[in-house]
Amino acid sequence: MSDFKKVCIVDDDAIVVFGLKRAMQTMEFTPELLVYENGLDAIESFQEMINANAALPSLILIDINMPVMGGWDFISELREIWPEENEEPTIYMMTSSINPQDTEIAKSFNLENNYLTKPIYSEQLKTILL
Repeated sequence: MSDFKKVCIVDDDAIVVFGLKRAMQTMEFTPELLVYENGLDAIESFQEMINANAALPSLILIDINMPVMGGWDFISELREIWPEENEEPTIYMMTSSINPQDTEIAKSFNLENNYLTKPIYSEQLKTILL
């Protein structure tokens, strides 16, 4: 099992969130799970955790394209507020887009190897979580 004790899913698609949760249950992977519909909600919640000195997620699965705040803006904001003394979380970008520009942007964030194309199957999750 991985060391991911607190996992965050940021996606506005309830079906994707349900599928990820179900896959985790099937694997008997039961971390504390935080779910947000957009990046801004996640950032605001993380800021509250930081202010309260609470444990932050060690794994974030985030959709690239969402209303309010998408994945790329979320990562930029996250890196601004993340406490220096904390190890940065493992981040996986999720997308149904086949836009090659997304891959290029992922490289600029050093996340080109952490890029998942939807739909995300249990086998893909197993390689991340286990």
